Amino acid sequence: QLKIVLSIEDNLNYLEQPIPPVSVSPVGQQVALEILAAHAAWIKGSKEIAGLMLMTMEPKIQRNLEPLHAHEMLKELKTLFAQQAKQELLQTT
Repeated sequence: QLKIVLSIEDNLNYLEQPIPPVSVSPVGQQVALEILAAHAAWIKGSKEIAGLMLMTMEPKIQRNLEPLHAHEMLKELKTLFAQQAKQELLQTT
């Protein structure tokens, strides 16, 4: 359901894509303000989505994932649940 809400609000990219790195300018030059603003906006959007995700989690999982951004959090959750499913499968055989 989170994906539906995010796609409606045009925020799905924060979940599906990692935060793009800020470009490094040559020595003596500054990074354009537009680039810095876009990067800051991406981080803000990712934090908002991460907050929504954290609100729906059990406290134990929440504590472990709290420092992550939305995309990183999704990757970690996929890994966590894949490991859990594998363990459950091994226990049933």
